[in-house]
Formats: sequence, C-alpha cells, structure tokens
Amino acid sequence: MTLRRLELPVDRHVDFTHALETYVIYPWVQDGEELVRPIRFGANDAQIATVRIRQTAPDRLEANVQFGGSSSHGLSEVCDTLVRCLQLDYPYDEIESLAAGDAVLTAALRHRGLGGGKLYPDLFEALCGVICAQRTRFARIYGMMRKLAESFGDRTCETAGSEPVYAFPTPAQLAAAIDEELRTCGVGFRARALSSAATHLADNHYTWHRWKTFKPAEVIPNLLGIRGVGPYTANLAVNLTYGSGGSAHVDSYVTNVIGSLYLNNPNASPDNVGRFIDQRWGKHAEPVLDLLTTDTETWVAELGMTVGVRSGARA
Repeated sequence: MTLRRLELPVDRHVDFTHALETYVIYPWVQDGEELVRPIRFGANDAQIATVRIRQTAPDRLEANVQFGGSSSHGLSEVCDTLVRCLQLDYPYDEIESLAAGDAVLTAALRHRGLGGGKLYPDLFEALCGVICAQRTRFARIYGMMRKLAESFGDRTCETAGSEPVYAFPTPAQLAAAIDEELRTCGVGFRARALSSAATHLADNHYTWHRWKTFKPAEVIPNLLGIRGVGPYTANLAVNLTYGSGGSAHVDSYVTNVIGSLYLNNPNASPDNVGRFIDQRWGKHAEPVLDLLTTDTETWVAELGMTVGVRSGARA
C-alpha cells in the first residue's frame, strides 16, 4: 500500500462542517472530524484509492490518499475528483450576488455558509442514488446505498471506527446480482430499475474514466436509452455528477419549499415552480436549490416562516 498526502485547492467559501455533517451518503463516511471516501480511478475504473479528508485551517483542506498497490500514479485524478465532488472550484461569489435583496436565500446562506453539497464521483453511482430516492423519504437513501455497497462493492483496506469501508459497485458488479439479492438491500420495487441501469451500462462497457469526458448534453440521451430512466432521473443524475448540464430538478420537496417561501402557494404546480427557478436563478439553479433544501425547517424559523417538509440532509 502507498500513502500520499494531498492539499486541496481551497477558496474562502469552503465550509467543511456542512460537508462533514450533511448528505453523508455512503460510501461517504464520517469518521470523527474526517470524511472517508473510496474513489475509483484508472482506465477501467478498476483501481480504488481511499481518501481521508480533514480541515486543518480555515482555508485549508488536506487528504491522506491510500492506494492499494505500490504506485500512486492516479493522485492527480483523485485530486480532480475531490475538487469536483466537494465543488471547491465553484464561483460562489455569484451566489452571494444572487442573495442580495433576497431575505430567504440570505437566511439559507447564513445557516449553511458558502460551499456546496457533495457531487457523486461517477455517473453510475449518481444514477443509483436517484433511483433509490424514487417515491420514498430521502432519509431511506442512506441505508439503501450503504447496503448496496456492502453487498456488491469492493471492500477497501480502510476502516471508519471499527467498520470496514466498501467502494460502490461497478455496473458489472451490480448487474450480476439477482432480484432477490437486490431486494435484501431494502430497495424494494427499485430493484428492477437498478438492475436495468447496471445491465445496460455494463453491456455498453461503461467506465466513468471515459464518460467524464462527455458533455452533459451528450450523456442525457444515453441515459434515456435505459429502460425505466425518464427525463427527471436522467437530468438529476447528470446534475449530481457534473454539477450542471441538466434541467433544475423539481420534486415535491422543491415544489413545497419554493411555493411556500417565494410563491405564497405551497401547492404550486411543478411547471410554475420550474419556470420561477429558471427565470430567477438560471444556471445557478442547482446550487441555489441545494442551499434552500438543506436544513430548511431550521433556518426558515428565523424568518417567521414554515414549510411543509423536513430536510433529509442529516441521516
């Protein structure tokens, strides 16, 4: 095994506390003051590095990167993945500008601090996460994703506490699972869609190493070719991987929050909510929605307002 230390490029916006405490969806694992994360890399996504990230100063993040073999030739690829996943290169000054004169967004920023939610390291994992979120409370996703990784993914040499840490399975690994095996992970009816996505991508020799070079506009039509994947799922999976490229996601949670806080109508139609989001925030819609839907019921209280939903940001 080879251990390398990496200093991540950080701007003033990084608030690692929220990265450490919110949306820690497996294989992201909180271990004390560190985030642990296995990352696949290499031409066939066949190699795995396990990363421990911590904040060592207000403007400094460091990571210990453990490689399974004697080589650390994938260090730059791992660094690029972490910068994207933690959104360390996002122009957050533009979000601050959008908050000027907007009491709601200002309150969300005051609670959350600048810094984005975590993106998925690869598209297949994001697609599975979106499928697991179908027709259920967000809080259930944490358990589903963990069980899928532990049941079908690779065990790494890293532990969090006393528990081994598993990488998320590849499409081929998940495609090999039968329906009954998938259902033991608590995914219920979603087993069919997970199997369909895994089989389709495995049959088409998917690797994130290749797909990460595609433009999101190219990716969405490819995802729509998967049985059971519709426009909402494809767009959200792309946004949660590339950071942008798909339409802003409008689900029942978003509809209630935007309707309650901006439109004076918690039962506003998804179409009206979608138009409002596009017109008001444009290309910044996804990071704004990330802010507005994280711990919402907590920070709206200071505005004397309420929403009819509870955030699933904290497992």
